[in-house]
Amino acid sequence: MILVVGGTGTIGSEVVRLLQEAKLPFKALVRDAAKARELNARGVQTAAGDLREPRTLPAALGGVDKVFVVTPLVPDQVQMRAALITAAKTAGVKHFVMSTGIGAAPDSPVQIGRWHGENQQQVQESGMAWTFVQPGFFMQNLLMYAQAIREKGEFYMPLGEGKVSWIDARDIAAVAVQALTKPGHENQAYPVTGPQALSGAEVAAALSAAAGRPVRYVAITLEQAKQAMTGMGMPESLADAMNELYALAPPGYLAGVLDTVPKVTGRPARTFAEFAKAHAAAFGAA
Repeated sequence: MILVVGGTGTIGSEVVRLLQEAKLPFKALVRDAAKARELNARGVQTAAGDLREPRTLPAALGGVDKVFVVTPLVPDQVQMRAALITAAKTAGVKHFVMSTGIGAAPDSPVQIGRWHGENQQQVQESGMAWTFVQPGFFMQNLLMYAQAIREKGEFYMPLGEGKVSWIDARDIAAVAVQALTKPGHENQAYPVTGPQALSGAEVAAALSAAAGRPVRYVAITLEQAKQAMTGMGMPESLADAMNELYALAPPGYLAGVLDTVPKVTGRPARTFAEFAKAHAAAFGAA
């Protein structure tokens, strides 16, 4: 039995879909009753629980052999995952699969990497077998700019002329599901990227081709990005942490391309053009 934590998010929902497609026994941890009803209606077994309420976790972990967890970027994500790690160890979970981030380590030069690294270390010290899926920037993050692309034909990011090896969240999930369901992935860290590194202009070209009309990349400053993120309600500390990641693009630190996805899944990683085509309607296809 697999417990999926974060099963209604970008990566987790694809993990749920793949496990359901394979007819494997799993349940999704859900804290929102409405989301539980939606999953139940699709034939997905759910377990009530909340990482911010550790007392709810033992019941959800009953009978569980393996856990997959992905959490959003929130100020208390380290504490949330630490609660799950502790509860999983106590419940006798054998294998803990966690989505973190490329370069995650306790001594990472960026805050988000250190947060992920702290939880990775906790899992490694727990005695459970572990697998860490460590993605770079998600292609699906571009969907946040879909409205601006539809209305203005533009998207704005503080990447300068730096290239990014964007990865499709569906490929992140596919690697995680291999780790959950096939032997030989225990105690492995899998940094994952897409098959090519693209500049902002190259991303815009792929979006233009999918939408059938011009899309332009507008490079903005880190300060402008911070103002936009905090203006949407993101805490300042998280905006600063995101800007640390964006600042890695101009020097080329986000441009590395790895073959982890094909090695683990047996098929090529999706290209950005494939992602753009799949979401053409969101970007305002003509």
